[in-house]
Amino acid sequence: MAFSVWLLLGGSVAYWGLQLFARPLPMPASVLPAGEGRTTQVDLSRLLGVTAPDAAPEPEIAPSTRLRLLGVVAPKNAKAAAAGEGVALIEVDGMARTVRVGAAVDGELHLLRVDVRSASLGRLGQAPTQVLEISPPVAPATGSLPPAPPSPVVLGGNPNPNPGLPLRVNPPGAAPVQGNMPPTYGAQPVNPAPPPVRTEEQQAR
Repeated sequence: MAFSVWLLLGGSVAYWGLQLFARPLPMPASVLPAGEGRTTQVDLSRLLGVTAPDAAPEPEIAPSTRLRLLGVVAPKNAKAAAAGEGVALIEVDGMARTVRVGAAVDGELHLLRVDVRSASLGRLGQAPTQVLEISPPVAPATGSLPPAPPSPVVLGGNPNPNPGLPLRVNPPGAAPVQGNMPPTYGAQPVNPAPPPVRTEEQQAR
């Protein structure tokens, strides 16, 4: 009986000694205690059947904005047109080049026909899918001229060419002066006075 009591006492002392003095083994850094794990975000859209929207494709440039007809050399008659004659000056992405009927313009587009002011494009052996037309010429800019200043010339003659000076009026009995000519000193008048008539008494003297 005493031996069993001492055995239980020794086991109890050994247990508590290990609990107090024994150091626990360190846990690896990758292991986290329960309840302290990082919250992970779960994409529920896939679980609910929602598909992610596809990326929007880059807008394609329409051929009409990449191609521009600058000029044409149209065939002279229907026979020449049927023979495949004709040349067009087409601008592709800012680069102008001459293209004959039947030649490739851009990718699968070929020059099929040339008219007076247009060019038809499409695949060889098929109907035209695009028609380019020459842009109409830009109308010239028109403006109005400023009003002309009043002319100093008067129909029928200008009686007073110097507006700042008063108009001369000839005295009564004087010869009229042509225009506005200045008087000439020492010259004979235009209409001289007649000589005096001598009487008989003056002749007798």
